[in-house]
Amino acid sequence: MSYQYDHNYDPPAPVIRVTVRSLADSHKQVMVDALVDTGADITCLPKAVVKALGGEPASTYSVAGVNGTSLGPANSCFLEFEIASTKKVAEAISFGDELILGRNILNELTLQLDGPACKLSIMFDTK
Repeated sequence: MSYQYDHNYDPPAPVIRVTVRSLADSHKQVMVDALVDTGADITCLPKAVVKALGGEPASTYSVAGVNGTSLGPANSCFLEFEIASTKKVAEAISFGDELILGRNILNELTLQLDGPACKLSIMFDTK
């Protein structure tokens, strides 16, 4: 499955369509585009998405930017993420205003980034 980079970012960035579901009520779900960020340790969700899905707080983390600057605390919750028909329950922090897929989910996928073609591909194991 392939996705074109989002040209609204400068430079263009890899983005994947993700369905996020509540664990308590599978009918509560949202489909959103998520920025693929291999530098993010954990997946980040907008607070509005967590509120809409009714995510129950699990832990609190200190969030830091790329340069180590503290960005404050953030609550986490567990939700189900569906990417290209692959489902995974994962922890995500409620932070910022866009969905950022971090390595806690990306490390479960085989991705190929083709920068010159502005294309991200997800490869599936055919065993």
